[in-house]
Amino acid sequence: MNYKYLLFLCLFISPISFSDDTLLPDKNTLVYALTEGTLKGLIRYNGQYRNSDLHLLQDGTSSDTTNEKKQQYSSMGGYIGYETAPLYYLSIGATLYTSQPTGNNPDDRKGLGGLYEKNGGQGAYTVFGEAYLKFEKDGHLIKAGRQEMPNYRFVSLSDIRMTPLTHEGAIYENTVFDHWQLNLAYITKMKERNSETFIDMAEASRIKTHNNGKKLIRGSYNPSDYDEKGYTGDNKEMTMAGLLYSTDQFSVEGWNYYVDDLVNTLYLYGQYNITPKNSAIALNLSAQYAKQDDVGDSIAGNIDSYFYGLKLQATMNNTQLFVSFNEVDYNENSYDGGTIFVRWGSPQMFNSFQVQDSELAGTISYGVGVQYQFDHKSIIPLPGLAMRLRYGDYNLPDRPSKIDARQDRTETTFDINYAFSKDATLGNISLAGLSLQFRVAYNDYKTNYDFEKYVDPSSITSVTDSFTDTRLYLNYKF
Repeated sequence: MNYKYLLFLCLFISPISFSDDTLLPDKNTLVYALTEGTLKGLIRYNGQYRNSDLHLLQDGTSSDTTNEKKQQYSSMGGYIGYETAPLYYLSIGATLYTSQPTGNNPDDRKGLGGLYEKNGGQGAYTVFGEAYLKFEKDGHLIKAGRQEMPNYRFVSLSDIRMTPLTHEGAIYENTVFDHWQLNLAYITKMKERNSETFIDMAEASRIKTHNNGKKLIRGSYNPSDYDEKGYTGDNKEMTMAGLLYSTDQFSVEGWNYYVDDLVNTLYLYGQYNITPKNSAIALNLSAQYAKQDDVGDSIAGNIDSYFYGLKLQATMNNTQLFVSFNEVDYNENSYDGGTIFVRWGSPQMFNSFQVQDSELAGTISYGVGVQYQFDHKSIIPLPGLAMRLRYGDYNLPDRPSKIDARQDRTETTFDINYAFSKDATLGNISLAGLSLQFRVAYNDYKTNYDFEKYVDPSSITSVTDSFTDTRLYLNYKF
């Protein structure tokens, strides 16, 4: 175990008393810990089909494409994990993740992230994504090792394909005081969704010097830290801190993520809940802001960008409506024109829907959506069924004078969730028991530009056609 993990554990365990005698003596035995633990598992079928060539905004490291204009994968897999019962508040856990090709996986099409697609392949992978030591007592939680980190905003699971992102490091969570939560973490590595290996946090950010001929890094940097695929320099770690306060009426969060010699990210989030008197409509207003700056040796050159967003949501009985807005800074003196680094988890933009690229430099986006939860009283009495329709309009810098020009697009997405054992929750594809999710999105890219005006290093020379993205998940979770 890394000595920094031990220091982390000692720092927080030392002041905690072990005088609590609520655990019965017979429970503090090795046999009890090994036999009375918690088993978790997920069996998942996941298929995706996208009728478009690989382009800058999709997964993959190769610029090669086929003439098929199709990308797809079909896979079975999931995870199996076990955590021992606590022995003097200590437990250990491990989880094995796998994805195995099944059905139709043509060699001449990209895998899109559901299978181990190094060099564009469609291979299987199996990896211990979790292997950790855990301490939990009286509002204190400490975990060290490989683990899922689902609730840290920019650091999260991003579980939208076959297996989630997992991270390696140490975390501390404090929930001792009512309404407050403190989160601290030191993260050394992470495993991408479609990978068997853990890589450092700089490499995981996918920083590169160029992409399809366009220079991404602005300002000074050390070229020896890179090859044609991306960053190859010294390993870089992340230090994270988060402070949360919540009541029934409002909640606020403050997060900071510091990746050595790369970037510091400040993220602020707030939500205010409004329930008018004698009204069946409940409202909540959310706001978000993030700022990113280069730090230390600035291995990716200049980074100076931000984004902000607003979202209004209304709920009445089984129906929910929302409208949202996001804007990302455009700064040609910043890495890739101000694109936000989001690769350690799920993008946090309100308008990050199915094709998650609302973090691109200069993007101004508007979103609107409606979802309906069925129950016994619905026209179709199917409790467990939920449907959602969303529309996003993404306006990107697209003038010939802007070196980070990209095509504007719109996206229309439709989701259906059905849980066989309990009510479905949209956005959660890992419900207990058997559940099904179907998702389809149509991305309409603007193509009526005079492309001859756009010359290198402008990325708009790589034109993206409109495409449909269809996904099917069948999950059994235990």
